[in-house]
Amino acid sequence: MVTYKALRFFWPLGALMAVMLAASSASAAFPNWGERVVHQWINRARSEPQIEMDSCGTSCPERACYTPVAPLPYSLALNRAARFHSAHMRLGRYFAHDSNCPLVANLSSLFPASCAGEASCSCEGGQPVCGSSGCTTFTGRLTLFGASPRGEIIASSQDPNAAFYQWLFETYNKTACVFDYGPPTNGHRWNILKSGPAVGVGIDGPSVGDFGDSSVESSKLVSGAHYPMSGASVEVWTNWFDPSAPSQALVNVEGTCTPLTRRRGTDLNGAWSATVGPPTGSCARYVFVFKDSAGVQVTYPSTGSLGIGTGTCTDWDSSRPPTTSASCNCTPQCDGAVCGDDGCGGSCGPCAGTCQAGACALAADAGLDARAVGADATADGTDSDARVGAQDASTGGGASASSCVLGRGPQGCGGELLAVILLALGRARVRLRRTGPSDPVR
Repeated sequence: MVTYKALRFFWPLGALMAVMLAASSASAAFPNWGERVVHQWINRARSEPQIEMDSCGTSCPERACYTPVAPLPYSLALNRAARFHSAHMRLGRYFAHDSNCPLVANLSSLFPASCAGEASCSCEGGQPVCGSSGCTTFTGRLTLFGASPRGEIIASSQDPNAAFYQWLFETYNKTACVFDYGPPTNGHRWNILKSGPAVGVGIDGPSVGDFGDSSVESSKLVSGAHYPMSGASVEVWTNWFDPSAPSQALVNVEGTCTPLTRRRGTDLNGAWSATVGPPTGSCARYVFVFKDSAGVQVTYPSTGSLGIGTGTCTDWDSSRPPTTSASCNCTPQCDGAVCGDDGCGGSCGPCAGTCQAGACALAADAGLDARAVGADATADGTDSDARVGAQDASTGGGASASSCVLGRGPQGCGGELLAVILLALGRARVRLRRTGPSDPVR
């Protein structure tokens, strides 16, 4: 039987310095801004994958495989494991799923308060050397943080938008609906659109996404974030997931409430968004405010608020924006209508078909049940890893970046297949190392 081992990639000094400077502003709280963005982008894509597949174009020939599935709830254990690995790769100047040393058994209690990812405190013996016991695998690392591992993806970019589209728009050449080892691989895209049941993202260096943790509880508002971090125009996004449509969908920014529009998915499983102007000061606090079908308020975050701004503007703060303005205390105006806009960022009621002048018109096909969850992406027992340079189609950049994915193997990734695709000067070079009698494939 042929088994596969990771090729470690060591950072060039210039690229390392750029990542270290960007990482210096990363928040010690969990999650930070970039991690929230990737989490939200994952759920946004899962609510209506074909919108993303339209943008991906010919790079995603297996596009028909992806249908709406449930959003992924947040896992603190996965978030901490991913953040540690991001910092560990940055400080250790390597790029791989497995750590570059055997990690200490009490790592979870050390990170990040007394150990920020340095080899001196995270590696057995204080040195980045595998030794006779071997290096800690990605599954072993997640287990140290109390998580149940199912898969992992990594990318060189630290910008959350660029990293996400490195993964989602990786170039592939087959149409079969399978989790493919590669090269080329569709593993990043497959994990994002098919895997679960929860996710945690880490960005304190190269971006890391970890999947697993079946015991995590979810909320009707599953995730939320804004992008870019600050500016004259910022988009806020959140995902709603419930058997019934929300009766109100607002975002409260510094006491001014703006209606949200569903831009992806359905009223039961969809991504809602609004564009907000620049903050009046250096930091604008905001919270998503929904009401379910029974009129019960649901907010994201459930406590505190998120911040639009840079520098001293923290991603999360315990304060809440004011709720006394007229825009936040609107009285619905349905006047006999059973569906449609209620004038307050909510709905007068759902329809099985379409809403016309406040009345429901039946459609021949009410559509699929958006709550139906698709098959687990890694349930076929495949084991995959690829590092890919991909262009961020939404920004036109990121052509020199690298990414890497790992799916669950028969023994939870006990033996790994890694395919390394390095993009340099616009040309991809592929090398696969494996243990066994065969020569490397080039």
